[in-house]
Amino acid sequence: MNSTNAPILIVDDDDDIRELIKVFLEAEGYRVNGATDGLDAWEQVQSGLQPSLILLDLMMPRMDGEQFLKKLRSCHLSEIPVIILSGNISAKEKSSGLKASCFLTKPVEIDELLNAVRRFVHSPIESGLRKRG
Repeated sequence: MNSTNAPILIVDDDDDIRELIKVFLEAEGYRVNGATDGLDAWEQVQSGLQPSLILLDLMMPRMDGEQFLKKLRSCHLSEIPVIILSGNISAKEKSSGLKASCFLTKPVEIDELLNAVRRFVHSPIESGLRKRG
């Protein structure tokens, strides 16, 4: 499942955060999809998207991150790693109960985010350098 061909899905209702993370990940060679909330993400997954990793905010309208993650963990895509991004410190305790792979506190440093992403999905740029070297 951790294929560099599969996109990383960013689920956050803040357009600026979603776009900024997308720019940094794409600069590292990752493919990226975005979702405005849990319902949007769930619809993408139900339509066939199988991301290599999900970056998930918890507090969103329509379907929050907790509801989305519970649905994801109860379906055939339950093994997809999920990194929770939240400005709410109490969400860190909740993330382990939700079987999140990792928790990062917003605002997150880009290096910290990239290191967390690399733990679950190899960078296409790094993979290309290893093959050539």
